[in-house]
Amino acid sequence: MRAAVIELQSSQITRNCHRCGTEFRAFHSIRICATCRKPRVRVRPISKRLTLREKQVVELVSKGSLNKEIAYRLHLQEGTIKTYLHAIFQKVGVSNRTELAVWALTLGGTPNCPPTAPA
Repeated sequence: MRAAVIELQSSQITRNCHRCGTEFRAFHSIRICATCRKPRVRVRPISKRLTLREKQVVELVSKGSLNKEIAYRLHLQEGTIKTYLHAIFQKVGVSNRTELAVWALTLGGTPNCPPTAPA
């Protein structure tokens, strides 16, 4: 057992981090120090208020519409809907459309949103 510990310690070498240049002890395949491996928290100065179009997208998502259906109803491209959803997810603090629908239905996430035109 002691030989395994000595072998483990001898396999560690001193390296310089490829991102920050800090010296650290690591195994052969690791190139980045533990500090640089931690995810960076990004501060986003995004307004928490949803725009009218974002409220329309939330309303349609909460009704179970697909991106393609939402794009057709709002006369937009499907890629634009994906962009709107990404911005909405960040503003609301959810990670998928199911959580967004629950948020919209439980918290009344789309107040004063005019109904969209029927298809």
